[in-house]
Amino acid sequence: MNSLDDKKTSIFNFYFFVGLTLIVASIFEVILNNYILFKLTLPLTLMSLIYWNVATPRSIGFFWTMLAGFILDIFLGYLLGTHVVIFLLTSYFSQRYFHRFRALFRLQQSLIVAMIVLIYQIYFILISNNFSNSLIFELMILTFISSLFWPIIYGILRYLRIKLTYGQ
Repeated sequence: MNSLDDKKTSIFNFYFFVGLTLIVASIFEVILNNYILFKLTLPLTLMSLIYWNVATPRSIGFFWTMLAGFILDIFLGYLLGTHVVIFLLTSYFSQRYFHRFRALFRLQQSLIVAMIVLIYQIYFILISNNFSNSLIFELMILTFISSLFWPIIYGILRYLRIKLTYGQ
């Protein structure tokens, strides 16, 4: 009977850990937005969300997704629910096609993540109605940087997931 209690504790810890990483990514994204003079942000929360939806598609909860979206909406000054909508759509498609995504090489995954980030950034450009040549330049730079950050985020979160799941 103790093994069931241990399993419940570890499952609770895992859910808490996933939520904690999403909230920490949101906080880092807000801090980066305050210190970098770009109008767009580096979507660390979105990339963390993609990882968790691909790595553990049935374990990620929509509560944490919505909470991370609300944190970004509040601290970045967007209409409440703007990030939540895009995060829920990303979660749905990540969970729907996680088998295909997992089978790809990291370079191919980086290109797909870059396309998702590009769509994400265009979504916020359209919401803000702020078009300029410098904004398009920022869009391309942040999309490229996001594709470079994907293997790093993937590696860190995978290491932490394996460490939490399989032993201390």
